[in-house]
Amino acid sequence: MDMFNDFHLTIYNQQLSPRTMLNAACYLMLMHALIYCVTTTSPPQFMKDINGYRNACKSIGWEPKQDCGSLRQVIAFHPRLGHGHLRNVPVNTTMKYGIVLLNKGEGYNPNTGIFTAPEDGVYSFAWSFLTFHGGTVYIAAVVDNVDKIHTCIKNQQSGHINTSGHLLYELKKGNKVWIRTWHVPATSILGGYYTYFSGSKLNSN
Repeated sequence: MDMFNDFHLTIYNQQLSPRTMLNAACYLMLMHALIYCVTTTSPPQFMKDINGYRNACKSIGWEPKQDCGSLRQVIAFHPRLGHGHLRNVPVNTTMKYGIVLLNKGEGYNPNTGIFTAPEDGVYSFAWSFLTFHGGTVYIAAVVDNVDKIHTCIKNQQSGHINTSGHLLYELKKGNKVWIRTWHVPATSILGGYYTYFSGSKLNSN
């Protein structure tokens, strides 16, 4: 409590503008809620109290630049194919990357190969696949069953070649993103560490 008394005396000992006084008052209310209410109320009541303080501050024209709501969860995933190779994959086959290295936010489902956006935002996606000599693979990045980006390699003449793609897209919560074959059957896709799909939400404050 001494901290708040000292802060209170500091405010009145200074020649502060009304706006600064308003900011200080709201700051004190929020700090009081964070320090004292959390130890004396249940979690639902604590959130109700916090929202009440915030709404009071907003109603008199003050809003903090950053609060707990801006400290968002990390949303990121990175799966890859298993060690088996894929051959003659039919058109419109969804790629199921079964070995999950990262799945923050639990948006990616390895059973379906589909990522479902846990919340609104701009997301970044990347994918890469490795083909054998002579391989032809056409790949589409799909959002809610609509192709957004195509990548391909046709009759490649090296021993092995990686082909990659990238998509930046604004999603709403519940939008779905996946990778599928298109145009013609994919002749060969190597598994293991060479073929993967990844994505993350781009956070901004």
